[in-house]
Amino acid sequence: MLFIPTELLRPNMVLAKDVNLLITDTFSLPLLRRGQVLNELFIKKIKFHNVSGVYIDNKIADDIIVDDIINEKLKATVLSDIKKNFNQYKNNRGEVNIHIVDNIARMAKSLVLDILSNDEILINLIDLKSYDDYTYRHSLCVAILSITTGISLNLNEHMLTEIAMCALLHDLGKMMIPIEIINKPDLLSPEEYEIVKKHPTIAVDQLRKKHLVSEAVLSGIASHHEKYDGTGYPQGLKGNEIPLYAKILAIADVYDALTSTRSYRRACFPNEAIEYVMGCAEVHFDYEILRAFLKNIAAYPVGTFVSLSDGNIAVVVRNLQINPIRPIIRIIYPDGTTSKNIDLAQDLNYANITIVGMGYENPNFAYSN
Repeated sequence: MLFIPTELLRPNMVLAKDVNLLITDTFSLPLLRRGQVLNELFIKKIKFHNVSGVYIDNKIADDIIVDDIINEKLKATVLSDIKKNFNQYKNNRGEVNIHIVDNIARMAKSLVLDILSNDEILINLIDLKSYDDYTYRHSLCVAILSITTGISLNLNEHMLTEIAMCALLHDLGKMMIPIEIINKPDLLSPEEYEIVKKHPTIAVDQLRKKHLVSEAVLSGIASHHEKYDGTGYPQGLKGNEIPLYAKILAIADVYDALTSTRSYRRACFPNEAIEYVMGCAEVHFDYEILRAFLKNIAAYPVGTFVSLSDGNIAVVVRNLQINPIRPIIRIIYPDGTTSKNIDLAQDLNYANITIVGMGYENPNFAYSN
C-alpha cells in the first residue's frame, strides 16, 4: 500500500485502509471502506473532514504492510472513550467526577501495556490521521508519543501510565473554551489567546479540588505549554523548573499538531516536523527529552514516497529502529518498473545515496494506478 496526501488523490484510486469517523460517543464508523474506488465526491468528503491522506492499493506496493503501534480495536475503543469522557465533562459544565478519571486511567493502562508488548517501537502516526476528529485523535496521538518517549527514558510502568493520563487529559480544559475560538481558522486576537491559555489550569483546578489524580499528573497537565527558555505559560517556568511529564508532553503536543491537517494549513510530513522540533532544542524543548522522543519516530513512514539524492523517487518499504533515517526502500523508475528492495543502512552500493525529502513534490513524481 502507498500513502497519498489528500491533495494528490485522484479518481479511480483504490483505498487500502478504511477512513474513519467518530459518529457518536460510543463507536466509530468508516466514512469510506477499504477497497472503495475513489471518485470526486469521495475525495471531497476526505478533504472536508481534514484527513491528511490515505493509503492506496497499488501493484508496485501490494506487499508493503503498514504496522500499527497499537491494535486497531484498542485504537477505535480509546478514541470513542476519549470523546465520551470529554463530552461528559462538558455536559457537567466543567466538573470532573471519579467515573471520568477511572475511565482515563483504564485507557492509559491499556495503551501502556499494548505498546510495551511491541518488540520494536518505531512510530508511524500517519495511519491515525485517517480518523477525522482532531480533538480526540490528538489526545490519543500525544499519549502514544509520550508513552514511547517515557520508554526511551526508562520510566517504570507506573510512570508510563501517569504520563499517558497526562496526555489523555492535557486538553480536557479546552472543552470549556468557546468553540468559535478553538476552531477559529484565523490568527487569534490577544484577548482570545488569553482565553485559550487558561485551558491547562481549567481541568487541573477541578482535578486537584476532587483529589482524583496524583500531583505529578496535575503538574504535567498544568505545565505542558511551558518552554525551556521560560517564554511559555502559565507560569513562565524554564529549564529544570518544568516537571518531567510536562517536558515530554510539550514535544508530543507540538509534533502531533504539526503533523495534523488543520483548516489553515496542510499537515507536515514527519521529516519536516522532526526538523522543526530539532530546531527548538534548548529553546522550547529539553534537549535530552527531545533525543529520547526522536528515537521512536519514523522520519519516512512505510508507504510514503521519498526523493533520493540521485534524482530518483522511491517508496519506503520498512523502517529500522537502529537507523530510522536510512530505511529499506524500493526505487520507482520513470517507466513504472521498480528496483529490488534496497537497505540504505547496509547496502554499500548506495552508501552515497541519501534521502533529500518527500517524493510528492519531486518533478518526476507521477502516481499511476
